Amino acid sequence: MSSQQNAIALEPGRFLDGRSTSAWPKQYRRADYVLSFLCTCAFALTFAILAPAVIHWFLIPLIACGTIVGVDMIRWIRGRLDLFDPKAVIGFLTFYGCFVTPMLHVVWDRFGVNNDLLLGGDWRNWLGAMAVLNAASLLVYRTSHNYIFNYTARSTITWKFDKKRFHFFFSLALACSVAGVYAFFSLLNGIPGMVKSFEENLQAYTGKGWLLVFAWPLSVLCFIILIYVWTNRELHRRRPASIGIALVCAFGLSQFILMGWYGSRSATIWAMFWMAGIIHYRVDRLSRKVVAVGLVFLIAFMYFYGFYKDQGRTAFGVIESPSAWTQPTGYRDIKLLLLDDLARADVNAYILYDLVKFPKDYDYRWGLTYIGAPSFLVPRFLWPNRPNYKVDAGTEATLGKSSSYDSMRVYGLTGEALLNFGPWGVLPAYAIYGACLGWYRRKLTSWDPADARTFLAPLVTILFATAFIADSDNVLFLFVVDGSLITAAFLASIQKIRSGTQSPTLRLHRQSY
Repeated sequence: MSSQQNAIALEPGRFLDGRSTSAWPKQYRRADYVLSFLCTCAFALTFAILAPAVIHWFLIPLIACGTIVGVDMIRWIRGRLDLFDPKAVIGFLTFYGCFVTPMLHVVWDRFGVNNDLLLGGDWRNWLGAMAVLNAASLLVYRTSHNYIFNYTARSTITWKFDKKRFHFFFSLALACSVAGVYAFFSLLNGIPGMVKSFEENLQAYTGKGWLLVFAWPLSVLCFIILIYVWTNRELHRRRPASIGIALVCAFGLSQFILMGWYGSRSATIWAMFWMAGIIHYRVDRLSRKVVAVGLVFLIAFMYFYGFYKDQGRTAFGVIESPSAWTQPTGYRDIKLLLLDDLARADVNAYILYDLVKFPKDYDYRWGLTYIGAPSFLVPRFLWPNRPNYKVDAGTEATLGKSSSYDSMRVYGLTGEALLNFGPWGVLPAYAIYGACLGWYRRKLTSWDPADARTFLAPLVTILFATAFIADSDNVLFLFVVDGSLITAAFLASIQKIRSGTQSPTLRLHRQSY
């Protein structure tokens, strides 16, 4: 690989997944599926040997799910998908959530937080039924993605930053963000006040959400300004990735110090992912080894941060005692992280069970959770009795209509579709999801390497990933809090330039795999 290719993550028209079918012969595409099937079977066999309870018919649809999405993992590992390609990120999430997690539930015999999901009968039957639905949905997702990708026009416009407007609007955004941080800290008496409020009085955060729109993105905003100044003049010149990695770590630490006490792991995780993606696109390609190390760090961070979410400052005692890492007090152990924080297999299977076995005990919402997702933007003082449509629907589906408690679970793309339209609503949800991803990736693969949109590309990947593992209100909240200020400054700073005619040898061809 040439130094220019090392320095540029997106060469014009040569994004890794945009190769023509002639560059990917049919036997290679078939080999990817065969390899995915063999690896998936090897995983299943390993689980079956370790835990005979896994030997059940539900393995058949689980293996189908793993094979369908494992193809993208195989292509990512073999370098055929770009490191930060959203299709690869979704492939990893789906492989884990739809294939690995159901087997872990059976191995550990754990369903729900502290086994609070009580299902009458064998859980494997409903995990298997959910796997059948997932396999069909994943086929629809891939078909929809490929069709839209193939028939979407390439982007013929390059977005560039206008220097004067960039300096003005990003300086303005930076000033607003600094003011937001100052105001947020002042109202909560600094970091100690944030921690105390998180431990003792969460109501102290009520009414201050609008400040997060300005305060939350400060680290990423500073990072974007720094990288733009550093790379704008000579984008094609190779720069050491080590400097970029050091900057990601430094700004990630600052993000944690500023906003990490709010009780949200995503505040730090997504910020670091966004900044790492910018380094990959604008500075130098990151290696898969670096990403693997970063992934281990992020999982460890999620696990230890969970102690803080559960116990507040007393969690520092757990961190200082390695012997307590695997058996912490409270309910946030490694199983909760792997089964409930990173996947939704058990709750989705339970909802399917409830809808099929007791159809009269739940009223479908018919899209209300999607339509009502923006309701959190309305302040409480304007709408004191503001409903939470997703919480109401999830509570009714998992705890019953008469429950006096609220279910605060997250259901994911599949679960929210079940809550709104039942099992038949999952397939259209995946079709729409795949179509959106196909359209975006078609545009992404045709961007010029100097296109300013590469600064926002990691954010779009984050939104797609969140849309799969979380709910519509979570996606909207993430964009508003993490990305709205930066996106506004970005849109105000760009100028659009029509690209020249692309060389026939660099045109993107159809995907039929």
